[in-house]
Amino acid sequence: MKKTCSLLIPLALLFLSACSSLSPGIGLQAAVPTQTAYPTYTPFPTYTPFPPTPYPTKIPFIESFSIRLVPGIDATLVYAIETGTQIWLDFPKDATLQPARAMLIPGLSSIVPPTLVYNGEAFDLLAGLGDQMEGFKRFTFNAPVGVTIKFASPQNLDALALYTWTGSDWEKVETVCHLPSPTLDANANTIKTSLCSPGSFAILATNGE
Repeated sequence: MKKTCSLLIPLALLFLSACSSLSPGIGLQAAVPTQTAYPTYTPFPTYTPFPPTPYPTKIPFIESFSIRLVPGIDATLVYAIETGTQIWLDFPKDATLQPARAMLIPGLSSIVPPTLVYNGEAFDLLAGLGDQMEGFKRFTFNAPVGVTIKFASPQNLDALALYTWTGSDWEKVETVCHLPSPTLDANANTIKTSLCSPGSFAILATNGE
């Protein structure tokens, strides 16, 4: 009996050493982690292309004015141009569906063709989601923004209009946004109109008027 045990012990040791030398992957299926594809997040449903065209001689961001936009709350941004003209932007309660910020930057940012006359009254309007203005190059307003132009002195209002740069040409904001014609008040020296999206804007007259 002692001889049998003495023979089994070495055999058991040899078996254990052989098992320990086997690769750990043999006979075992390792768990492979899976990846989940998430849909692309679109923060605002009404983005449209907005291709800015810089004016080569303009020094950008000399001064700016910004305002927070909160759904359900009216907001107004007032800017006085060096000529004395005032631009009032009235944002309605439904101008944006999410918290956003609008920024007005004075100055002309696109070249005016010879067919139009620029009298020194222009601005860029940027807008985007949150305080960081995410998606500002594609943001558009959920509802038209009222614009009131108050001139410091009497003007030929019939000859003037608020134009916006479309990426290839200057066009009246009413044409681009498919909105009613502006309201003119000669006694108050004001033009009231609306805009539908951020962009470059200028008060222009047709050449010869």
